[in-house]
Amino acid sequence: MSIRATILTVALLLGVRGATADIPPDISDVAHCQKQFASAGASFAQKVIRATLKCTNAATECQVQCDYGVFGPSCNDSPPPCCDSDDPSSNEAFGECMADADAVCAQQDVKMAQYEVNKQTKIINACSDLTTDQLCGANGEGLNFATLNAGCLALDPSYTCSLQNLINCVGGPLERQLTDQISSLLDARAGDGVAALSLHGAFPGIPVTRKVKETVPAGKRDLWSISGQAGDLFVVRVKTRDDNGNDTSNLHPVVTLLDASQQPVADTDVKTVPCGVPNVCGGQCQAFRRTLPFNGTYYIAVGGLPDAACVGGGYRLFVTSPAGTVPTLTGDDVP
Repeated sequence: MSIRATILTVALLLGVRGATADIPPDISDVAHCQKQFASAGASFAQKVIRATLKCTNAATECQVQCDYGVFGPSCNDSPPPCCDSDDPSSNEAFGECMADADAVCAQQDVKMAQYEVNKQTKIINACSDLTTDQLCGANGEGLNFATLNAGCLALDPSYTCSLQNLINCVGGPLERQLTDQISSLLDARAGDGVAALSLHGAFPGIPVTRKVKETVPAGKRDLWSISGQAGDLFVVRVKTRDDNGNDTSNLHPVVTLLDASQQPVADTDVKTVPCGVPNVCGGQCQAFRRTLPFNGTYYIAVGGLPDAACVGGGYRLFVTSPAGTVPTLTGDDVP
């Protein structure tokens, strides 16, 4: 909503009663409709964020306990049998914990569906007396209904303006996606829980992190293929693993994003970050955050730099994406 629209809405809703006595009834109806779009939508967002966090926090609690060895040795630093926080079937106690978390998520999903019904009911009750021109026309754009309508048409070329379609555009999946994004911001492991419980369909706005493990010698690289759409935001991280049994790594990793022809994708800003397990050569790990420039297949190259005592070793590759793309190893220890 523009500043002009906000000011007008506030003036209409909060203005001195004596000053608004001459305002035509239809303008008051428009203001009331706009108020319900805002208040019902805000209430919906707040409740959905809380419900989402109840779900993801329940899963996160189980996964953190798994990683810290509460249910038995963690697969992060122990061979099977061990507890893998991405696989509820890896450990019985962990599986039971995640089943309880899944039940919490199912309860919250029912509540969120009702929140959507309540939101739409309030907006429909407040806006049903408005004409199609007031909702969709170019006249009287002080409250920006015409602008909203144009934006919905840009999102969906088959869109036709009606009260229900406008609600579905401004609220509905778009608002739910934004609340998911806020939830994932407040719970950094939300995507891990969504992936482990296979709930991405219920929380499509939460980016999903996929993790894979491998080893690579110094002077070689592994190629992992991924797929995505133009505009998808990918976050890629490489973490070292304990190669020596004393919380040290022998790998100095480097990560590169390649296109379908295995050439580096220009303007990919790779950052250096501290390694989770320090390597014996004192090197840093790498990560990047990149919006994909085109549809199709990409490759993530994870290499081992020949650096002093670093001769190569184990790593974990983390790929976070909107669709939860799973990296596939297509080249192992290639030059």
